This record gives sequence, structure tokens and C-alpha cells, in this order.
Amino acid sequence: MKGNLKAWIISIVIALGGLFYEDNLNYKKGDVVKKTIIADTEIRVKKAPERLRQDSLDIINLSPPVYRRVDFYERFNVLAESLSKVFPNSDYLRRRALAILQKGIIEPKFEGQIIIYDRGNFFEVEGGKIQSLGELCRQNDTLCLYLFPTLIYDSSLTKKYIQSKLQALSPYEFVLKPGDVVVSRGEIVSDTTLRILQAYKLETLRPKRVAFFILGVLLGLFTLVGFYLRKWDLPSSASVFVFSVVYLLEILLHYFTNLSPFFTISPIIALAVSSLDTPTLGVVLSAILAIMRSASYDFSLSLPLYIGSMALVSSAGVKFIKSRSQTIYIAIFMIVAGITSVLISLPFMGGFEAVPLKDIFYSVWPSSIVSTVAYLMFLPNIEAIFHKATEYTLLELASPNHPLLKELAEKAPGTYVHSLSVGNLAEVGARVVGANAILARVGGYYHDIGKIYNPEFFVENMVEGNNPHEDLDPITSARIIISHVKKGVELARAYNLPEEVIRIIESHHGTTLLLPFYLKAKTSKLPYSEEQFRYPGPKPRTVEEAIVMLADSCEAASRSAESEGEIREIVNVVFEEKIKDGQLDLVPLSRWDLEKIKEAFIPILLTYRHTRPRYTKKEGVDEG
Repeated sequence: MKGNLKAWIISIVIALGGLFYEDNLNYKKGDVVKKTIIADTEIRVKKAPERLRQDSLDIINLSPPVYRRVDFYERFNVLAESLSKVFPNSDYLRRRALAILQKGIIEPKFEGQIIIYDRGNFFEVEGGKIQSLGELCRQNDTLCLYLFPTLIYDSSLTKKYIQSKLQALSPYEFVLKPGDVVVSRGEIVSDTTLRILQAYKLETLRPKRVAFFILGVLLGLFTLVGFYLRKWDLPSSASVFVFSVVYLLEILLHYFTNLSPFFTISPIIALAVSSLDTPTLGVVLSAILAIMRSASYDFSLSLPLYIGSMALVSSAGVKFIKSRSQTIYIAIFMIVAGITSVLISLPFMGGFEAVPLKDIFYSVWPSSIVSTVAYLMFLPNIEAIFHKATEYTLLELASPNHPLLKELAEKAPGTYVHSLSVGNLAEVGARVVGANAILARVGGYYHDIGKIYNPEFFVENMVEGNNPHEDLDPITSARIIISHVKKGVELARAYNLPEEVIRIIESHHGTTLLLPFYLKAKTSKLPYSEEQFRYPGPKPRTVEEAIVMLADSCEAASRSAESEGEIREIVNVVFEEKIKDGQLDLVPLSRWDLEKIKEAFIPILLTYRHTRPRYTKKEGVDEG
């Protein structure tokens, strides 16, 4: 996977995380509220659907009848004028009747509350206090002649009144003002609590979700720029995969559940990325997740401090722990760091009242254990899928008990001793230029494993006075010697060695010319070409590959040296020949780096002196 693509993938994943704002309010009925929430804006709580339906039915079934008030003056005047000719005391009857009409006469009679519709408005009155025409007539039959109903029941107006009440029916049960308590810590969640929380989400979380998404985009862009400017080392494909999966899983886990905010699997990022690449990158990527989690938890100080401390402990621990079985110590240190960080930030969060220590402890230790176990379980699979070796794997490969090294020691003991020497030499050279020293050492141990086949054809395994090449033509000899690279690669793949080690095996001779047999071919009458005596390559591309190549040639050539001066001269010749032959053209090593490697090689080579056919520049340095 290309570097720019890796940077884009990580940046896009970070931005995608911004779509899932963790409200931490996914309660169910019967749950216990974990923290007190205070309203910072007006919260309108809707009625339950059943309550709203019942209120509507109550309006329909229990609404009082509507009576329409009729205009009675014209009719009354006509009636009173006609009756004045019959009754001598008509003025008295007229005044009394008018007063009764103005008060209202209901028809039909209704005991209970009624609604009077008058001049476009509805008025509530007590229907039982309004007399009907029958009641008045029983009291005074003469006066009854002047009276008639002025309040008449109207079914259409009753329907209109019910419709207006239904339209005016509020869907809200109650309204919380800013500063009111939404829910209290320790409260048992009820149906009403769920409606309150739902209202709280609708009123307050929408702008927070937008802000959270913007933060995710900005962090993604920040990361992209950081990688493009090479402020951080570009991650490997394995680290991109681990970060993407764990980051999204952490965000989604807290988005869809109501887990404690202090439960986190973020240490997996620090552990895995520190193992696969560098501790710095592991801490940076963990810090991004810590910022996102903090933002989703109202920018709490405790979360970034908590996640960050666990990331630092994890990343540092990876470099000090030398076997997978010792990773349990990292889990212990994570628990201590997590609890300590929360205790430090607790005063800023409202103390133990806001966050009980029990809740913290019950989140910290599962986070540490789950992260550590997941790291141990899945890292070997990730290494295999992405052909990426961690320091743990390299340390395991460096053990002399590895079956491939044991087979090399048994079948090609001279090559085994040479390989150990090359590995130790390469480790020292890698350390002085800041390369991966353990990878260089392991690469040196395995660079010649192809010599398990036909070991007697290689000088370090020959018995004195018995050189099988004397009976072979130079082309056949060269083919046997050169084949150890291809066979070594095949063996490495059969034993599932990491890709970095395989590339060291493949490139440790580059395209070097096998000079002794090439010179022999020149003096023979056989048809030949220079290509038949060159290793197929490829040339080294990484610093570790180049250092193993140089260590291999220097160790082989210096075995006949007897003084520091001779060793220094031989090392200088080896380095210059590799440079002139173009074997180091693809490697990012400066002249100053090469000088430091030379100076690191010489003291180690002084300890390796023993009898070996003397080296001369004319014969070359690569005999396989």
C-alpha cells in the first residue's frame, strides 16, 4: 500500500468517526442513571403516545355541548307590542321578561358545564344555573308568553369546538427551563425518564453532533498534513488496518451502548502500532482517539488524560518487554496509570460525587485486560496477513532453538558460525545509524540459510584439502553458489519468516559479480557471459538490507586479517567496491552513515580473527 494512500485512509477513518457522537444516554427502562444532567436550554418533554391518544379521546368524549346565543331583541319587541294590547300591566311584564332573556334561556336544559358561542368566541358557563323555558313557565304562565329560548344547542358548533380543542392540545407533558435537572445520578430510569432524555437529545445534541463531525474532519486533515509533511513516520499497512478497526470499533461501541466512558480498547492501538512501527506513531494515533472521545464526553479533562496515560504506558512497555508472555506487566501498569490519571483529574470533574471510584475501577481493569488479550490474540494474525514482523517475532526468530537455525547448525556448521557473526555485526552497524537493530541481527542470522543445501560447496564448510569446485567448471560452480539465495528465500517462505527477513535473504548479495569463478571462466575455453556470474538481485532497498550485505562481505573477507590495520583496509575496500558496483544506489545511506558503520564494524571484526584463505583485492570478496 502506497504511503499517500495510507495517510488518506487514516484521515478518512478519523473523519468518519465524527459521524457518531457518543451521547452516553442509551438507557433502558430500569437502568440506573450514571451522571446528573443539567438543562442548558429549554427542554420540552413530549407526552407518551398513549397519554396523547387518551387526552384526545377525553376531548372528544367529555367536551361539553355548545349552545348558540340567538339575537332576541327584534322578536321580543314584536311580541311585547302585540301583548301590550291584552295585558294592562304590560310594561312591568316587558321589563321583567327582558331581564330574563338577557340572562339567557336554555333549550334543552343541561346539567353541568356548557359552552356558549357568542360573536365568534366560546365561553364556558355552568349550564345548571341557566333556566329552561319550561321552568320559567311553571313559575309564571303569563310571563311565559313574553319568553322564548335564547341559548340553543348547535351540533356543528360542538364539532367545531372539539376540533379547536384538539388543535390546541399540547403534545408536551411539561417544559424544563435552563438550569433545571434533567436526570439525577442514581435515578431509576422510567418511561417518563426515557421521554425526558429523548427530549434532551433532540434539543441539545444536534449542534453537538455537527461540532463533533467538524472536529473529526479537522483532525483528519491535521493528520493528513502531518503525514504529508513527514512530521511522523508513515505507518505500515498493518498499522493502518489496526488503527482503522480499533478506532471505529471504539467510537461505535460507545455510540450504540451505554458503557462507562472509561471503558476503552484504545490501548490496542498503542500496543500494536508501537510493535508494528514506532512508539511515537502509536502515541499520536492514540491521542487522536483520546481527543474524539473527550469531545463526545463534553470535553472532559479526565478522558484524554486517562486514554493518553494508558497509551504512553503501553507504547513504552512494548520496547521494554522482550517476550509476549511478559505483556501481562503492561496490563498491570495500564491499570495503575489509568486509575492514577482519573484520580488526578477527579477534582475538576466534581469529585467522587460525580464519578464514583468503584465505577472507575470496574472500567479500568477490563479495559486493560481486554486490550492486552486482544493484542496478544490478533497481532500474530495481523503479522501473518501483512507480512510484518514485530520485535517479539524477531526476538523469537533470534533464538538458537528456532528449527531453521538448528538445521543450519547441523548441516552447515561453518555457515551457522558465519551467520551468527554477521548478525551481531549487522546489529551494531544498524544501531549507530538508528536503523532496526534487531531486524538487522535476525536478517544476518538467516541470510545464508539456503546453504543448508549443498553446504560442502561453500568455503566456510569445506574440509581442508577437499574443494569440490576443483572438479567442476566455473559456470556450474557459480550456479551452485548463486542458487543459495533462491533456496534461502524458498526455505524462509516455507517457515513463514517475515517479509522483511525474506527481503534481506534475497538482497544480501544484490547483483554482485561472483569474481573468483568469473576470472576462472575467463581463462577457460567455455562460452560464458558476465550475467551467469552475477547474483540475480534485487539490490538492497532498506538500510537493514544494506547493512547485512556489508556485514556479510566484511566478515567473510576479514577472517584472514591479523591486525587492525588489515581489517580497516579490508573494510574500506569492501565498502568502496559495493559503492562503485552500484549495490547501495537504492539505499538512503549517506557517506557519513557509511563511515559510522565502518567504525562500528572494526572493533567487532577484531574479535572474529581466525584462519581463513587470505583475501586479495584482485580475487574479490564475494564467494557466496
